[in-house]
Amino acid sequence: MQQVKDSPDIDTDRPVSRQMETNIYDHYGWAPYWGKSIFTDSYGYVGGAMTASTVLGSRRREENFAETQRSDGDPHLRSIEAVTGYHIHASDGEIGHLKDFLVEDADWSIRYLVVDTKNWWPGKKVLISSRSAREIDWTDRLINLDVDRQRVKGCPAYDESTTVDGAYDETFLTHYGIKWVAK
Repeated sequence: MQQVKDSPDIDTDRPVSRQMETNIYDHYGWAPYWGKSIFTDSYGYVGGAMTASTVLGSRRREENFAETQRSDGDPHLRSIEAVTGYHIHASDGEIGHLKDFLVEDADWSIRYLVVDTKNWWPGKKVLISSRSAREIDWTDRLINLDVDRQRVKGCPAYDESTTVDGAYDETFLTHYGIKWVAK
């Protein structure tokens, strides 16, 4: 119970980072799941008494921790809140800003970007496939897409009350010229 009371504080307003995870794993003496240690089971737990393997696992944790401390945060992990509002650029110019995301509940993947085009094409929100995002420019707060403005302009308006299901996917993908395959 005391070990839990003494566990590292977690700032729940910030995204989970490798440093945060490393602090937790180090506090409990676990090997992190991202490491490949022959001394851990599939959950990163080092079982049994303190042995040479536990000491080696501890050294590896210290090395991993030092490496993550050198890098300022996990550059691949961003909060949805942090990215919301980024400007969206089609292949031939700006089309709006990122309003929201639609997330697949089965695997938590980002299914669609909800783009508000009111600054370019008044009064319209559209869905853009997350696969159309070519790159994210974190410095300029910009998401570049592989689709052109005309394709976005012709996309049906997104209504938040619409159920996004297989039928919607078929219509959406047909508009973008992508062959639809039922799951």
